[in-house]
Amino acid sequence: MAIRIGNALSLSNPESETITPDDRQQTIEILGGVSVQDFGHIEAGDKIAWTLDFSPEAWETIKSYWDSRVIVDVRDAGGRTFQGRVVVKSYRRKVRFESHITANIEIWRS
Repeated sequence: MAIRIGNALSLSNPESETITPDDRQQTIEILGGVSVQDFGHIEAGDKIAWTLDFSPEAWETIKSYWDSRVIVDVRDAGGRTFQGRVVVKSYRRKVRFESHITANIEIWRS
């Protein structure tokens, strides 16, 4: 299933997907041992990274979300909908379809 980011629809499923949970626990070294500080998992801090293909129109929409730092509705490949902020990490033009873009993006959940 294609990814919908606001009003932009990717041309296909993600080439890759990485979900980085916001897990707020850490060990603290103390004399004679270790203590654990645990503030839980904060879902609003999760990051999802995708490599996606976009048409020229959809790419312009994605760029506008990134430039304006607006929070948009996102529907992932599993059909789940959530809100997030678009961060473009890199992009390239497709070979033989130079007006189409392959982009590495992150969605920061909010």
